[in-house]
Amino acid sequence: MNGIEKKGIGERYLWKGAMVKEQDIHISLQDRGYVFGDGLYEVVRVYNGKLFGLKRHLDRLFQGADVIDFNLQYTREEFEGFFQQLVEENDMHSGYVYMQLTRGDDGIRNHLYPGREDQRPVLSGFAVHAPRNVKKIQAGTTAISVEDIRWKYCHVKTLNLIPNCMARSEAKRKGAGKAILVKDGIVTEEKSGSILIVQDGCILTHVENEDILPSTTKKILEALCEQEQIPFREGNFTLDELYAADEVIVADTNTECSAVLKVDGHTIRDGKPGPILKQLQKAYEAAIIAECGKAE
Repeated sequence: MNGIEKKGIGERYLWKGAMVKEQDIHISLQDRGYVFGDGLYEVVRVYNGKLFGLKRHLDRLFQGADVIDFNLQYTREEFEGFFQQLVEENDMHSGYVYMQLTRGDDGIRNHLYPGREDQRPVLSGFAVHAPRNVKKIQAGTTAISVEDIRWKYCHVKTLNLIPNCMARSEAKRKGAGKAILVKDGIVTEEKSGSILIVQDGCILTHVENEDILPSTTKKILEALCEQEQIPFREGNFTLDELYAADEVIVADTNTECSAVLKVDGHTIRDGKPGPILKQLQKAYEAAIIAECGKAE
């Protein structure tokens, strides 16, 4: 399988609103997601059999749909039910649920998509069992910087991820765990997460605009910073400023928040996870426990 295993995937899939086995899924060659990447997706973490931060993920899904003129057809309550079904029917304890919608599979390939009222999205999803890797979260990682060559709709979580995949592959070739994207000299985000730096006790992260995805995890961290009385602000910073930061933090649904200890060979401070991150990790785990009962 080209070195990539389907490890941990649950046996029950969501397909066009029904729970089925993988062999019952038949994707049309005319599916707009297949031929145009015309679709949206979300990934939600599961702890202790409970979905974490689902409301924020659905907020982003509906906001993205509005931006690209995509009629989701389903209500928030229906999406909540689909996510819950995938958890329950796959007997999930810890892991994540992936769900996507394409703009439909009717007709023949055509750049012109149907009007909103005629759109019939194809909904699909699956669950992946994966334990919470506390050791990895606390240990930190390394990263390289990569030119941000993505398009103008980075604030929408679409299926168009070729530049992100290329960045991830380049990081792997260079022995790094993360790829930090840089556009016109400014650090934007990690290829599938947010980048935050700590300067003199204050967290700084990129301004939320069309150049980055509105991260659900970063929003959680922002709320935790307020709770923990850690200064938090948005603004631009360069790669050199990142190299010189007191701490560099990467945040996403599966990583939660973790230290980046080295970037492009430059060791960040003393090369160890810093005090601000450790404070946030404790607060993040407490937030998981408050919502899901256990952080596992």
